[in-house]
This record gives sequence, structure tokens and C-alpha cells, in this order.
Amino acid sequence: MNRDIDFSFFDRVPDTFDLNDRMGTTDYIDFLTQDEVPKNVMKGEDCYGRKFLTMKIGGINLDNMKFFRTGQVFFERYTNQPYIASADFEGMFIHTTGGTNPSQYQLINDLVDGKFVKVKEEHRFNSSKHNVIIANMDYWENKFAKVIQKNFIIARYNPKYIICKNILNRQFDEYIN
Repeated sequence: MNRDIDFSFFDRVPDTFDLNDRMGTTDYIDFLTQDEVPKNVMKGEDCYGRKFLTMKIGGINLDNMKFFRTGQVFFERYTNQPYIASADFEGMFIHTTGGTNPSQYQLINDLVDGKFVKVKEEHRFNSSKHNVIIANMDYWENKFAKVIQKNFIIARYNPKYIICKNILNRQFDEYIN
């Protein structure tokens, strides 16, 4: 076991998801849907006391500049053991079959910390494409919200946009009446 691996990612996630003692037919957490998990990154414990982490991920394929969404559940294979396995969460973005490697643990840590990551071959990305950047969906939602806010301000104060024209017309009408 590599002592340099940071296993604290479970502890750094503030939001907890309660499984209500549900378990998949294989005793894994392979039954969750993204709609039932309210936050993009959540932690929890199953009925055996094994820690788990759900992650909703977004990324951009740099070859065609298309945005995609996926997710994955990571969980302790055995209670209080640092080795993690993973399960489908309406998608899987890395292969962990045969064991999670140190680069994958670092990737999980980076994604939990809200970092933007360029996928490398050692991450064992679940696609033949490797020219991809990924981040947890909190990162993307914040990024897109800033773009919307910036464009709203432009549209609000520039008369060439309908929203600004409507506001100016309403103010003019209020002034006249």
C-alpha cells in the first residue's frame, strides 16, 4: 500500500447522503440515480459502515469541444480499509476494476477539491478518448453561472439588447405617466 495516497477525500466532503439501509443485490452501492442524490458531491455510509462518495462529473472532449456529464460512486471495498472500488452512477468516468491506482486516488482528491483536471492515460478514463478535461459539477455550475451573470449585465445595460430596451421603455412610460 502506498503511504503517499491521501484517503481523506471522504472526510473533506461536507454533505452526507443517507441510503436508509438500502443496498444493491451485490451488496454494493450500484443502484443510485443522480436525480435522487441532491448534491454533486456527497458522502455517506452503507449498512455495513463502509464509507462511500457520490460524484457528478462534467467534462469537455477537447477534440470536438462537446460537454458531457457522467458520475460514479466510490466506496470502501471492506469496512475501514483504504482500498476503494466503484459502481455505476448513471455512468462511470474511470475504470477501477483490478484496483484503484495512485493516480486515480489523486484524481478523486482533485475532483473533491473542485479542481479542473486534464485526463491522463494512468487515470484509466472510461472512454477511448483521453483529450478530455473534467471537474465536479459544482465547478461547471459555478462557471456557467458566472457566464450567465456577465452576459445578463451586458444585456441589461446595452440598448441593442431587448431586455435593456424593454426596461428603458418601461422607465420612459413611468416617467411620462
